[in-house]
Amino acid sequence: MFELTVSVVKQDETFLFMLKSKPGRASLREHMLLFREFIRCPFHTAALAPSSRHLAKRMVASVPLASAQNVVELGPGTGALTNALLPQLKDDARFLAVELNPTFAKAWSKQFPGRDVEVGSVANLRQICSRHNIQSIDCIVSGLPWPSFPVALQQTALEEVLSLLKPGGQMVTFGYHVGMCMPSGRHFQRLVNNRFRRVERLAWEWRNLPPAYILRCTR
Repeated sequence: MFELTVSVVKQDETFLFMLKSKPGRASLREHMLLFREFIRCPFHTAALAPSSRHLAKRMVASVPLASAQNVVELGPGTGALTNALLPQLKDDARFLAVELNPTFAKAWSKQFPGRDVEVGSVANLRQICSRHNIQSIDCIVSGLPWPSFPVALQQTALEEVLSLLKPGGQMVTFGYHVGMCMPSGRHFQRLVNNRFRRVERLAWEWRNLPPAYILRCTR
């Protein structure tokens, strides 16, 4: 999990912005990696800063990971959600991370040795899961920036997700207020409302930067 502290210090009439990473949290290097990838490709990177431990804990608590046999994480990035997710899995559960960005995937592999990560798009989720002998999924934890996806990709990706989720299976994701205001964000909300049996917007997590809401979708 990652937290970034931003301090503003006035020194000789000059304001200095100081970045600190809390002890025991992710290194500043990981924050800079996420920031660099966001600047390089903002439409494929969910945020400027990794998800807070508060958001991650609430997301993983909102789905039944403890009883899940097959779990997939979409867009694990630097591993903020993965850190909260893995301890909740039972010993014999299958876990697969799918990350489009090869830079993130390489850094993620170093942080979680022995865990499976595949570089690829959610648009090819069935093919990716088939290569890992996963025919159905109990839970999906998503860090993908859905509102920034083109409409066609949103539709294709959700079709892939729904084709693999078991009846009663759940996908949990998060979003920001700005995404709700975007036409593509509103389109994504309509898509999930029309395709999932139940869609719940859980309470906002104000301790995240920026504040985020959690969306739980049940097939």
